[in-house]
Amino acid sequence: MTTFNTNVQLPFQDDLGFCNVLMSAIGGDGANMAAKLLFKVCVTYLDLDGAYDAKYGSEKKGTPTDVSLRFCKFGTSVRESGPTNRPHILCIFRDALIRPLALNRGLQKNALVIANTRRSPEEIRDDLRLHSGTICCLDATRIALETNSRLNIPILVLLAKFLQIPMETLRKVVGETWPRASTANLQAFDRALGSFAQKRFEADGKYPLVPPAEPRGRIGYMNMNEGGAINATTHLNLSSSMPSASINPLPDFHAEICTHCGLCMLACSDPGAIVWDDKKMIAIDAVYCKGCMRCVEACPDTKKGKALTAPAELAVA
Repeated sequence: MTTFNTNVQLPFQDDLGFCNVLMSAIGGDGANMAAKLLFKVCVTYLDLDGAYDAKYGSEKKGTPTDVSLRFCKFGTSVRESGPTNRPHILCIFRDALIRPLALNRGLQKNALVIANTRRSPEEIRDDLRLHSGTICCLDATRIALETNSRLNIPILVLLAKFLQIPMETLRKVVGETWPRASTANLQAFDRALGSFAQKRFEADGKYPLVPPAEPRGRIGYMNMNEGGAINATTHLNLSSSMPSASINPLPDFHAEICTHCGLCMLACSDPGAIVWDDKKMIAIDAVYCKGCMRCVEACPDTKKGKALTAPAELAVA
């Protein structure tokens, strides 16, 4: 029997009764999976209602992807669906996406921003041009590397904390959802709660509120291109030729150590990222690699060390 917790007080509410959350990530970061789990927790255990929407991005190219969540008290009429363009809470999985995607568009007054970054809240505020609100920074990438977890867990934990979701409930569901990774995920869980920097910024006039992006309008037979094809280049937020390396640092490859065992190929989600020639690994291609570090985790530790290691700025101390 499901036990409901009806004492959760959502930190924000718009005129329709929703608390709006937007997650900005790239394909393969796990934003969609984290959002689904959080939605399940809120609806199943916390007597909340709401709506969920995901725009998938290609994992192979690290394409930007948005996930929208709307939470409201049970019994509130769900009169709006689809992606939110007026978030109260913004979760940034890659701080390099802030300016290319103009993530400050539509962000409400006194917003909450959770950013995976090694920079300070002050630096993120200037990059985001935040009007007002609270910025929480944590190095989720490092936490994931050190605990053998995934990038989405630390961000999920902080989001749940500020939504006032009971941590014991979230821990239980995380453990049940990924039982084989339970130890790693719960270690990342605890690390996230103890290693973030937080600062509030008042509306001091430094940056204005930015309105939401103008809707592109509906696409139908009257305005489609000849042949019924949509020009995809007008629907991309980033250049299709932009290397993922500019979004996230890539693993360091030590060719002299590599035994060419191929385990990295099994872990890699991006065909073309690991370059092979004559049955030997010879390089990492920055055009395809998005820096998820799964190959680093899979690479065996030999007497000479690991052929694939985290880059210096992410290296485990």
